[in-house]
Formats: sequence, structure tokens, C-alpha cells
Amino acid sequence: MILQLPQQQSTFIFETDKPIKLKFMKRPLLVSTIRGLFVPVCVSLIFLFSCNDKDDGIEGGKPYDPTKPVVLNTFYPDSGKYQEKVILTGENFGTDPESIRVYFNNKQAAVIGATGTDVYVQAPRLPGDTCTISIAVGNDSLSYDHKFIYETSVTVTTIAGNGNGYDYEDGDLSTAILKPRYLCTDNEDNIFVIVWNEDRSTYAIARIDEEANELVTIAKGVVANVPCVAPETGIITFATETTIGSFYTLDPKEFWAPRFREMKFADKNNMPENGWKHSMVVNPEDGYIYTRYYYGEIVRINPKTYDAEVIYKTDIGDSYGLTFNPTKPNILYMSFWSNALGNANSICSIDVTDPENSFTKLSGSTSGGHRDGPIAVSQFKDPAQIFCDADGNMYVADCSNHVIRRITPDDLVETVLGMPGVSGWKDGTKEDALFNGPRGIGISKDGSVYVADYGNSRVRKLSIN
Repeated sequence: MILQLPQQQSTFIFETDKPIKLKFMKRPLLVSTIRGLFVPVCVSLIFLFSCNDKDDGIEGGKPYDPTKPVVLNTFYPDSGKYQEKVILTGENFGTDPESIRVYFNNKQAAVIGATGTDVYVQAPRLPGDTCTISIAVGNDSLSYDHKFIYETSVTVTTIAGNGNGYDYEDGDLSTAILKPRYLCTDNEDNIFVIVWNEDRSTYAIARIDEEANELVTIAKGVVANVPCVAPETGIITFATETTIGSFYTLDPKEFWAPRFREMKFADKNNMPENGWKHSMVVNPEDGYIYTRYYYGEIVRINPKTYDAEVIYKTDIGDSYGLTFNPTKPNILYMSFWSNALGNANSICSIDVTDPENSFTKLSGSTSGGHRDGPIAVSQFKDPAQIFCDADGNMYVADCSNHVIRRITPDDLVETVLGMPGVSGWKDGTKEDALFNGPRGIGISKDGSVYVADYGNSRVRKLSIN
């Protein structure tokens, strides 16, 4: 037997002389002979009663009939945030959630259940402000006429640091003191922080375990630049400037003990002039490490043999951000500082499988400024570390604008948090938050964005819903 309650109903009365099983979100409750029982229930969207344990469909609903069309009626609610529960109504959906595909714009939503005339879904993360909901069953694919309004909520909190940029102290996060310059996160949500104190008296590599509420020192005295993590092995890699080919690795199998490495250039006539290299990144497609030098050399490194080769050379200048986009394989994105000549204050890209023919300056003016919109006309001012999430959203620590920017998969640039051109320290929502020269950025598995707020001597956390 199936019973679907009207929306908003929170109580019901029923009688039966037969044992039944109450099922809601896979939490069964066996009820013996119940007569005249009044049961208060918190109803979200659907109540289903079933006499069996099937999870792949709803008994009693009509399966999808490929000889008949799928019909769309309406959906509710018509607005909400990430993981909002939404009911799609219509006809001939079938009862197998695995055979139904639902999209909010181009982002696929999780299908929780189906009754033949209703489909129960959760709004996906960051599909766009105004969403077209489409549904595909079998060979049928249709879209609802009206739109779903996606409501994004962003807040920032401080997780470590107290504004003191001259001292360093590990331990409990509430009392930790550090000046974070860059950072990255691994698959276990450890946050690795590169520390440069204000007067350069202390250089450190530290690990933040947010769940354990502690800052742990990995090494002191190592002058490190932008770190990266290998997605498969969890090995952390970061460049130094000691020699032309010098860098360090931190292997979780060795409890992140620092290991000094040196690149091997087979072509001695085609190698960088000095050791000025500021950022490293691992390409998930080929597993190689990539870095860029001040004099423009983009270098590919074998992570096992440390063999290195120059694959392209750009204009001179600093670059404090490299990232790969998981939705666009082998495309390396680079941020350029204000001293990078024709690429100054810009975001550029290159296809590492065809470097000679693919280097592209993506953003607009090189003079430095702040402008959101299509990336071709956007403006940045000293963009530093950049990082791409699993959905293809690229986050930028726009240092001299004192804001965090996002480049969407559709190449639209938007300011996520901070007030352009205004430095300060304030936690809170988009209307309140302030940064001071943010330089580092990383993203955890749940989509939280971590920021090395260098000017404020704090590590901040952006929660995006």
C-alpha cells in the first residue's frame, strides 16, 4: 500500500489489522496491529508506506512506458539552496530512480525517489542563479517552462591566527599564531600552510587538522612557495628557490616528513636561468608535476624520476597560481602578477598536450583593476593562488583587490566575498566580509574554500551553500 500525504500535513490516522512496515528515508519501523493510532511525523516532502524492502523503486507506481510520452506538470518549491528537496510532478516518469536523470542547468541533481508521477530530487551545488530544470527518461528529454531560483549563501569564518604576523606558535587552533602565505588541502581535508612571517624571521610548513582543532609544525626554516597535492597519492609538493631544480615533497606514508628533491634536465641548453619558481601543480590526466619560473619557462616534471623538460616559455614575470580544470583535461590555468609584462594582472591558459599552439590570455586589461562579467573583459589586480573545484569553478585569491573571485565553467567572473579595493578583517556574509591581501587558496572535498589571508595573518574558511 502507498500513501502520499498532502504537502504540509504532519499527522495522520489509520487502521489496519495486518502487520505493515513503515518506511521513510530507508529507516524502517515495524508496526504490529495498530488500531486508531495517532502518529506525529515531521514531513519533508513525501511519505511512503510499503510492504516490502525494495529500494530501487516504489511498489504501486507505474513503470516507465517507452510507448507513451513523458509529461511535465510543475515542481515545488521554485527556489532554494544547495541540497534543497524538490518535487517534480508529471506523468510516465517510472519508479526507478537510477533510470531518471535530472539537471539544474548543466548540473546533474541527485534523484532520491520516484513514484511514476513524482520525482524527488536534491538541488545540486552551484548550478547558477536562474536554473532550467530538465528531466530525461529513456529517449525522452524535456524541460519545465518556469525557472528554479538558486539561492547562494556564502559566509567566512576565521579558523586560525589572531592577526599577529611576527610570531609563530602551533598547537590549539584558538591560540595558534601564524602568517599564512599559501596553502592547499589533501583528500583527507588536511590543510597544509606555507608560513612566511612579516619580518622573515620564521619560515614554516604547517598542517591544520580542523577536526582535531590543532596546528602541527611539519618543518621550520624551509622557504617554500605555492604547494599542491597529487590526487592519487596525497603527496604534497612545493617549490623552493635554493637551486634551479629544487623542490620538496611530503608523503603521507612517511607522516609528511620533508624530502628534498632536485629536477633532472636532460637538455642543459634549454633549462631555466635560475631557481625562481613560485607555484607547482599536478595534472590529474598525466600525473606529471608542472611549475613555472620567473623568466617564463613552463616545466613538466616526472614525479617518480624527477626528469624535467621545458615545454613552453612565456613572458617574464611572477606567477603565484597554477591549476588544472577537471572538466577540461590538460588545460593548465595560470595567474600572473603585476610584473608579468603582457600578461600582467591576468589569467592565462595553455594546453600542455599542445603548448606551442595553445597559450591564451583569457582575461582583459593588464593594468590592474576589478571588473566582473565575461572573462574576456574581466579585470584582476595581482591575482595569486588559484584552485579549481570538482565542478570546474576556479577560485582566485585576488590579492590587491582584497577579494576572492570565482570563474564559472561558463567563463563568467564573479566576486564571491570581500569588498573590492577595501582591506580589513571581518567575518560574516557577503555583505560584511573583508580580507587583506589574500594570497593562498584551497578547496576541501565538501566544497569549503580555505584562504591564506596573508595581510590579516589568518587562515579563513568560506562555506558556500
